[in-house]
Amino acid sequence: MRDNDTNILNTISLFILFVMICACYFLWTRGIGTQPMLDLYTAMVRYVTYGAIFVLLLNIYRLSIADWFWVILAVASVPFYSLFSDLRGAGFFQNVIPALIIVVVIDFKIVYFNKWIRTLLASILLLILLITMYRIFTEMPPPVDGDSIWAPTNKLKEIWINTNTIGASVMTASLLSACLFKSLRTGWSDWVIYPIYLSGLVGTWVVQSKASFVAMVCFVFLDVFPENIKEKLKYFYGGAYTIFLTAIFPISYFVAFSDEVNIFTGREEIWREFYEKLFETGQQVLVGMYPFTYHRGSEVLGYHNSYNSILGQYGIIGLILVCLFILYNVWSIILKKDFVVARYSFLIAFFGILLQSVMEDTLNAGFWIPLTFSLLGFAGQQTLEDEEYEYDDYYDYQEYYDVINEQTRSRSSRHK
Repeated sequence: MRDNDTNILNTISLFILFVMICACYFLWTRGIGTQPMLDLYTAMVRYVTYGAIFVLLLNIYRLSIADWFWVILAVASVPFYSLFSDLRGAGFFQNVIPALIIVVVIDFKIVYFNKWIRTLLASILLLILLITMYRIFTEMPPPVDGDSIWAPTNKLKEIWINTNTIGASVMTASLLSACLFKSLRTGWSDWVIYPIYLSGLVGTWVVQSKASFVAMVCFVFLDVFPENIKEKLKYFYGGAYTIFLTAIFPISYFVAFSDEVNIFTGREEIWREFYEKLFETGQQVLVGMYPFTYHRGSEVLGYHNSYNSILGQYGIIGLILVCLFILYNVWSIILKKDFVVARYSFLIAFFGILLQSVMEDTLNAGFWIPLTFSLLGFAGQQTLEDEEYEYDDYYDYQEYYDVINEQTRSRSSRHK
């Protein structure tokens, strides 16, 4: 049995991770139109960083050799990027983002989430999703020219935050709650996910967040497959991750400079100017450059592409580090001998996040990292194998396994 100290440390860790997720969602559910909310928005990266580090320290005894390797690499990345802070116009909490991604994934992987804890978190996320949906349908400005809110030509400039942010909030809440409920593997939880699918699709469509809608469509389409088909497709998932993360930079570069391709709603112009500035010096390509902005009339826009955002802030070294870390986790999950079906939904959902990140800066923003990369952490959760064998105590699992083996050998000897 787990001793009291271990229970206390795990409970504290769970509380911090819950607060981290709820605080990030509070930004998007409440909106950042007031000064206190704007202050919270500005400080969120700092709070998330402190929380993630504290959880890691509380659970440091659970780290595997591979986890230690990535933690050391994460820690080393901070002073490395600090060396080039002047070139990049970066402060400490920008330099720490690649390390924060690694630590957040490891946190959600090693902290013990049993079934009732996952039920509680899923219920909180579902409540957040319902509140957001309520606000969408009661506070959204009437469409211009008498158009329906369902019309794809609807041009919504703002609700209580910009529409892409609301879409990303609906998407991540839908993905996380659906995956957590599905991981429970009970009869009632298998039915709860269908209203969540519908809410995610409807919410992202109505607010005209096209990237989030595409991610939801991809997730729902793959997640409804029967488990036996998903089992046969697990190497396909790994291959899709590998091809996507390997090809995303050259594809974005090609699209940016192509006169024929225009499928990213004008983002190609932003990407083209970004690449022109990035390739001015070799040092910028390696470690990043000064913050990039794109001016379109009176609008001041950012990267509108998470991979370009990582490339612009951390160079090709940072992009490779993040992509390799994602691929390591994906393939280590797929190649597990005791791979359990509860992992499929999390892997599919995180791939949806990667798709959405082609058009938005959500992948490496500090206030999005707990909401996006928690999916990858949950996909590697240590708890899931225990529940596959219907045994709830992680630390007694080995003893349980030995007892079962002994009983099997005894039965075999009696039948000889």
